[in-house]
Amino acid sequence: MKKYILIILALSIIVKAEPLRIVSLGPYVTENIYLLGLENQIVGLTIYDREEIKKGKEIIGTLLEPSIEKIISLKPDIVIGSKEGNRQEHIQKINNIGIKTLTLEQLYTFEDICKNFLLLAETLGKKDRAEEILKGVNAELAKIGEQAKKQKKKKKVFFILGFKPLFTTGNNTYINEAIEYAGGINIFRDVNRKWFSCSVEDVVKRNPDVIIFLTMEEEQNLLWEKLKNTNAVKNRKIYSLEPTVIGSPTPASFIQTVEEMYKMLYIK
Repeated sequence: MKKYILIILALSIIVKAEPLRIVSLGPYVTENIYLLGLENQIVGLTIYDREEIKKGKEIIGTLLEPSIEKIISLKPDIVIGSKEGNRQEHIQKINNIGIKTLTLEQLYTFEDICKNFLLLAETLGKKDRAEEILKGVNAELAKIGEQAKKQKKKKKVFFILGFKPLFTTGNNTYINEAIEYAGGINIFRDVNRKWFSCSVEDVVKRNPDVIIFLTMEEEQNLLWEKLKNTNAVKNRKIYSLEPTVIGSPTPASFIQTVEEMYKMLYIK
């Protein structure tokens, strides 16, 4: 009898447990929390989060300058940041106050995206949900990989992160992996750097078949003129991607990016 009473009491505690109050220190963290279905537990986030996400949430400042006072006033159970976008001294200061913190690791590869997602899920009690999502993502990647293998000639891709200066990605990145999963070849895959500036002359020499960029800038039309002799510009194979899927990646947005890239390379 005593055993059953203890079980009932334990169950009642679980049912009555209040949801965690979460403060997110950046869009990357926020997007992954949303993927886990915990958006209603976010009580504070930064000004850089998407407008539709910010509705009904308290703004705690910027990535580099969050308001510690504002965060304390929200009485969070946990504050989550990342080495990718936050200053570690701010996270440490919050932790020293006595508020639980979690810092996600830097992102280089798709594996890093998945590891951070699992760590976040385990911390927030959503491990099963995360594993289910990752299983689906890997299945979709395998499908696209099979489609990409059927392409006789792989398209060369120039991926633009910024126009002034002209910024792109090397080989040790999830963007490079997304291009490869989509059946393409990053024209700068021989460069062993994460993000770096490149010259117009070098792009012309490497002659991309497709150009993909994130955000429109005034310099883009001038750049297309300078790249007019590349296959991409001559054949009008220039496309844009929604910045969030690259800047704040989740396992789900990674597969979304790969699918979009595949269409850009071989269907559109």
